[in-house]
Amino acid sequence: MEQLTQIFRIDWQAEAIGLIGGVLFFGSWMLQAWESRRAGRSVVSTRFFVIRSLASALLAFEGLRTGSFSVFAVMAATLVLMLYNLRLSLRTPPES
Repeated sequence: MEQLTQIFRIDWQAEAIGLIGGVLFFGSWMLQAWESRRAGRSVVSTRFFVIRSLASALLAFEGLRTGSFSVFAVMAATLVLMLYNLRLSLRTPPES
């Protein structure tokens, strides 16, 4: 860990929000794959949209923090889409 910190000059406290957002973003895909495998078909659950919304918000904030308009714009747009899908998911009864 110390070598990574030295090589990339990482300030772990400053990077925490982006790292957590990235882990959640990747984790949402792991959840989607696991749920799809269990169901035997492609599944995108309400949990996926909740996790992805949180990840998108954190990564949009990270884009602002680092001054990256492109990261902010993409993640803010993703957040809007995830919240829209979350709303639809909550209004639609689950398939049986």
